[in-house]
Amino acid sequence: MNNLKLLTKKERDCLITIGDHEVDEFPLRLIDLSDMLNVRPPTTLNLIKRLEGKKLVLHVKGMIHLTNKGKSFYHEIEENHRIIETLMVTYGMDIDRACLISEQIDYLVDHDSIDTMFLKLGKPGKCPHGRTIEQIHD
Repeated sequence: MNNLKLLTKKERDCLITIGDHEVDEFPLRLIDLSDMLNVRPPTTLNLIKRLEGKKLVLHVKGMIHLTNKGKSFYHEIEENHRIIETLMVTYGMDIDRACLISEQIDYLVDHDSIDTMFLKLGKPGKCPHGRTIEQIHD
């Protein structure tokens, strides 16, 4: 079980941005990540150092990669986001607003709460954006 509450919002955003680009042909560089996060490179470097200290990323030769632990955190945040977003849309919230609100809390909600939402929603296979919701936490 990951302890996502160890992350700040900025660290969460950085981790998600890196994870979203892990499938790209080339890993992210610090300058690219800075542009994507809309912050200055020294701020991004500080974020990367904090995530390295938590063993979530590696910064080698200017390239940024998620560690296995970082990939696990990334996937958990993504699953949480999709379940929270699905819950909000199910109860009438606009999809874009649900996405924005989910982004603010997806790394803070505990496993039991996410599992309860997932079960109460009938174990949905996809979020409102059509992305797969893989499974309930074990």
